[in-house]
Amino acid sequence: MKVVIVRVDEIGLKNKNKKFFMNQLKENIQSKISQNFIFKVNNNRIYLIPRSNMKISIKDIDILKKIFGIHSFSIAEKTQLDIDSIKNKVYEIAKNSLENNNYSTFKISVNRANKSFPYNSQEFAGMMGEFTLNYFPQLKVDLNHPELNIEIDIRKEGAFIFNNRLEGASGLPVGTSSKGTVLLSGGIDSPVATLLMMRRGMLLNAVNFYSPPFTGPKSLSKILKIGSILCEYMSFPFYLYVVPLTKIQLLFRDIKENKYSVILQRRAMLRITNKISDITNTKVLVSGESLGQVASQTIENLLTISNSSQKDLLRPLIGFTKNETIKLSQKFGLYETSIFL
Repeated sequence: MKVVIVRVDEIGLKNKNKKFFMNQLKENIQSKISQNFIFKVNNNRIYLIPRSNMKISIKDIDILKKIFGIHSFSIAEKTQLDIDSIKNKVYEIAKNSLENNNYSTFKISVNRANKSFPYNSQEFAGMMGEFTLNYFPQLKVDLNHPELNIEIDIRKEGAFIFNNRLEGASGLPVGTSSKGTVLLSGGIDSPVATLLMMRRGMLLNAVNFYSPPFTGPKSLSKILKIGSILCEYMSFPFYLYVVPLTKIQLLFRDIKENKYSVILQRRAMLRITNKISDITNTKVLVSGESLGQVASQTIENLLTISNSSQKDLLRPLIGFTKNETIKLSQKFGLYETSIFL
């Protein structure tokens, strides 16, 4: 029987609060793919068991990669805790792997979480390694850098055998760290800042400022596309409030001290965002500013902008270089949309 094993890292350190975080993660996964799986939570693992004859699809895998709180996951074969059943699954996985790849080295890794199992991890790994070599003599054992690593996880509920560990988005499940409102532009920085706060468990909505005729339909289409990408990383509705700013921009354009117009506009944006935050009952504001990146982002200017806000303003990118932010934008699948003019 195929099973998806979902692992956590940071959540596992939560002690008394772990159940809350695990349940939120399970609910976040369920809201994305609940129709395909039965869910079971056991300690630091969540098991996804396909319903009836449902297959684990590429779409399911792509969804799991974008759920914050998941450290890694594997598509495993579950079997009974008897030697012959485990050998059969090890043989199947090795055979299928060699049919699709030209592997020459391998390793058997055993995690014996069930201490009542009669062999310890090292003994059982040696036994399964010898068994594998008998059927696939073209392979050689490499304990340090194997091309094929077959893992056997021995637990009370059964043995799980797999040869893959797919990387998750890590962090904390969205919905475990209060609520915020992000000032979301169509650039590179603020969408990355949004996802970094989501990765810390924060549930966000967003405010975008739209300035027709200076910005046209393409700009609006772009921010909606960015919003749709951000939605892929959360299991809650993502509300995007688009606010016209043209009148305010024209007002500041006509003042004599034109060099302050950008700062004044940012202060106006924060005041408006505060109002939306009050209406939507969020606790803090989030922006994508980075210290010294542009002239308006000096310490003095950032403090002047922040003073217009009644709520605390979080800047998760404050110490990031532009290249570091670009790498994250690429990793999250935002970059091509963010640079599109």
